[in-house]
Amino acid sequence: MSNIYETTIIVKPDLANDQVKNLNTSIDHFFSENNVTIGYKEDWGIKNLKSQINKYSKGSFKFMRFYSPPDFLKKLDGFLKFNSDCLRFLITKSSNELEEASPQVNKDN
Repeated sequence: MSNIYETTIIVKPDLANDQVKNLNTSIDHFFSENNVTIGYKEDWGIKNLKSQINKYSKGSFKFMRFYSPPDFLKKLDGFLKFNSDCLRFLITKSSNELEEASPQVNKDN
């Protein structure tokens, strides 16, 4: 049985454009390797953090919603946990439609 999930990833804010592109490519490749399609993506930009993470007071936020079986979540957790460019991430089950925009997309920092 598959469900709709979403993940928010906080990435180091000081990554060069090439590094961000490589991170996005590696995430896309990981999803396609596991036959999971990303239905919706947003880049929320660089935002201030409430508390520092690894000496960073800001983070670049990425959001995506995808349709997958529950066993994929453990693989994704391991992939993101050992990626040195990811500061934090959160994976949740979504009650929204796969391609529905998040409320955050229209907010400013």
